[in-house]
Amino acid sequence: MVPEPCRPLRSNALPSAFCVVVAERRLLKNLAYHLLGSVDVAEHAVQETYTGWYTMPDDQQDGIDSPLTWLVSTLVRICIGLLESPPRAGGQIADRAGRLHGAGPPPQRWGPWRGAPML
Repeated sequence: MVPEPCRPLRSNALPSAFCVVVAERRLLKNLAYHLLGSVDVAEHAVQETYTGWYTMPDDQQDGIDSPLTWLVSTLVRICIGLLESPPRAGGQIADRAGRLHGAGPPPQRWGPWRGAPML
C-alpha cells in the first residue's frame, strides 16, 4: 500500500487546532516512552499530565506563557516520579524488551535533579 502524499501547506495557512493537539500529544507520548520504556506506562503519564492541565483553574492556565513547556515539564516530573516509585504488579518489572525481572530498589539516578529549580 502506497501512502497518500501530503498536500503542501499554503504559506499563510495555519494548522487546525486538532492537528496541533495531535502533534502535541504525539510529542508527549514519545518523550514519555523514551523516559519510561513502556507504551502503557507512557500513556498513563500523558493522561496524568493532561488531567493536571484540564483540571487547572482557568485563571491559573491563563498565567502560563507557554502551555507546551508546562506540559513537557509536568510530564517529565511525572515520569521521574514513576521511575522512583516501587513497582506495583507482583513485584516484577519489565525491561524494554518485555522480559520480567525481580523488583529491586527504585532507581536513585534522578535524585539530584528533583531539587533543581523549575524552569
